[in-house]
Amino acid sequence: MFIRTKKIKGNHYAYIVENKWTRKKVRQRVKKYLGRVYKFPKTQDIDFFEHNKIQNPEQYIKDSSKKRIIRDLIKIELLKHGFKQNKNIWKKDECMIDIKDLKIRNKKQKSIAVAFNEGLLTEFAVKKILNLKVNNEKDTYLLAKAFVEAGLDIPKQLFIQFFNKFFK
Repeated sequence: MFIRTKKIKGNHYAYIVENKWTRKKVRQRVKKYLGRVYKFPKTQDIDFFEHNKIQNPEQYIKDSSKKRIIRDLIKIELLKHGFKQNKNIWKKDECMIDIKDLKIRNKKQKSIAVAFNEGLLTEFAVKKILNLKVNNEKDTYLLAKAFVEAGLDIPKQLFIQFFNKFFK
């Protein structure tokens, strides 16, 4: 399964789809609607380690849960794209992201997708990273792919430490 976007009446919408083979060709079957896609340009570059005042990445990984690291990565992307924080809620235009509960919604409380980098930040994509099972070091590409699909730019050094702690 993967995320696909469709353009309908000028707006983009995200869906979880899977490929199904028929006799003659492949058909995509929609498994779940993820919501409207919102795109925001990057307004600034922010270094993950500097912003979070991390001097020792190994210690940060050692002291952090998988969920905390994901939240910190999401916060950096939100900052880079001009979102503003009010307690646990990050907002920009109609988009609201509850960083504590990892809910990505619009003002009407409908699920949405936010385009960052080469991916889409959705509740599905975040859960995929949190629940990913990697069997061996050769499967590191699955973890890297999950970060890219979620639109999260994880520094290489952090990725290696993250993999070593949670998947080795």
